[in-house]
Amino acid sequence: MKKVAIFGSSRTDPESGLYGAVEKMGKDFASHGWVVVTGGGPGTMEAANKGASSIDINLSEAEAIYLPFEEKVNEYVHEYTKHDDFFTRLDTFSRCDAFIVSPGGIGTLLEMAMIYQLVQVNHIEKKPIICVGRMWRTLKNWLEDEMLDNGFLNNDEMELIHYVDRFSEATCLLRGLLNDQ
Repeated sequence: MKKVAIFGSSRTDPESGLYGAVEKMGKDFASHGWVVVTGGGPGTMEAANKGASSIDINLSEAEAIYLPFEEKVNEYVHEYTKHDDFFTRLDTFSRCDAFIVSPGGIGTLLEMAMIYQLVQVNHIEKKPIICVGRMWRTLKNWLEDEMLDNGFLNNDEMELIHYVDRFSEATCLLRGLLNDQ
């Protein structure tokens, strides 16, 4: 089965529109037979796992990490692995078939940057990386202004990441990208 990693913040409020949109996206992926993989925590991760488990609990997995303030995996996860460090966790995430990056903090940025770099240097095969939301377009602008303009990235490397505004666009884009392969 294909696996999609969904990266995002543990601080996403369950009452927010972001939580609802990610939950819907997780359900959409699961309804198309995808296993949804998250970090297993609260917030965005819980929303994605909740959406996937509403279709089939077996379509909701987690690559969790031991954190003193996040002891348990959210209740919507079917199967999980607890990692002692970020390195093994990110290595396991890199085996997913696609990556959706929702708004988040430093941990989300770390996950996105690690996958981006692994694809950039061909340590893993080219896989869809889709960033959703305004905050990632701001990062794209910075990458263009600072890294592309100064020769630290080239145009082909800039195209390794796709940027969309809505989660519904991310699911449609991912389906289209996979149909082109």
